[in-house]
Order: sequence, then structure tokens, then C-alpha cells
Amino acid sequence: MKKVVLSMAMLLMTVGVFAQNFQNNITVNGNHKYSIAPEYSSKMIVSLNNVYYDAQTMSLSEVKSGYLDKLGKVGISSDRLKEDPLHYALLGYEKEGLILEFKTNSLEEMQKFLAVKSIGVTRSDTTLEAELTDAQMADYAKAAFDNAKKKAQGLAAKIGREIGQAIYVSDTNYKKISESMYYGNTNQDRDYYISVSFELQ
Repeated sequence: MKKVVLSMAMLLMTVGVFAQNFQNNITVNGNHKYSIAPEYSSKMIVSLNNVYYDAQTMSLSEVKSGYLDKLGKVGISSDRLKEDPLHYALLGYEKEGLILEFKTNSLEEMQKFLAVKSIGVTRSDTTLEAELTDAQMADYAKAAFDNAKKKAQGLAAKIGREIGQAIYVSDTNYKKISESMYYGNTNQDRDYYISVSFELQ
């Protein structure tokens, strides 16, 4: 019986301490807007599977050369494309083919590339990618922290309190950014979010 009473007493003390700590903390989210300079990447499927009318007479090399000729006419050289036959093999198509990948830092050039249509060629996916440096992440986190602190100070003032030191910071932002452009999202502005807990005084 004594053990039960002692356990209950310890539990009530723990709950009391937790409640006290909870009442003396304030948690807010901070954010900082920044811009990225992404690299755009698009993959095209060049395949005899996509040739419907001249399937009996056209070869894969003819399909590929016809596509590269059209790209050349809009100023995109074939040496800027990378072949990925393994990726194509993993797609499981019955007929011959390959994947051609094009990368550029120019959105205008990517739009030009995507506008080229050719027999036997279909788009696989288009993405934008960027990578933050450690210095950038530190700067953005500090700016987001300052924003969180300002929010916490304003909220604390509304309830007649002041904030103390930060006791917890959560930063779940990724260093590498990779997003599909399937829905035409070309926005280069991003938000850097962190969560911060401050003492309440």
C-alpha cells in the first residue's frame, strides 16, 4: 500500500513540475524569406514504343537524330544532353529506347527545350534543384530566430510577461531542395522555418 501511495505522490509531483514548466515556456515559429538560384533538369524518353505510324521502318538512331536535329535548330547542342540507358531499362518498355537528360540554370532555355516536339519523344519529368551552403543555412536560421523572438516578445507583452533565454530550437529545413515542376511551379522564393521555445518571466 505504501508503494502505491509513494508512486502516486511521485506521479503528482512529476505532473506538477511539468505543468509549471509548461506555464513558464512560450513556443513560437519564426520564418525568413530567401531566394534560390536553381538548376533545372528535364528527362525525355526517346523510344520506339512512342512511334506509332512508322514503327516498322524507323530505327532508334533515326528517332534520336531527328530529335537532336530539332534541338540544334533552337540552339541546344547535343553535347549538352546526357544519355541514361539504365533508367530506360528500368521503365520496362518492350522496344528500344533511352533517356536523354538536359540541365540548365536558365528557365527560359528550359522552356525552349520543352517546347521541342519530335516523333518518338515524350517527357518523363522536369525538376528544379538547389543546395544551400552551411553559411546560408546559418544566416537564414539566425534571421528566422530573430523573427521568432520578436513574435514571442509581442505575445508575452500581451499577457503581461517577458521572455527570457531560448531553451529549445528546432530546425528541420533541408540543405538540398528538389521539386517537381509538373504543375508549372517556378517560384524561386522560399521560407526558412524554425520553432523556438523561450522562458517566460
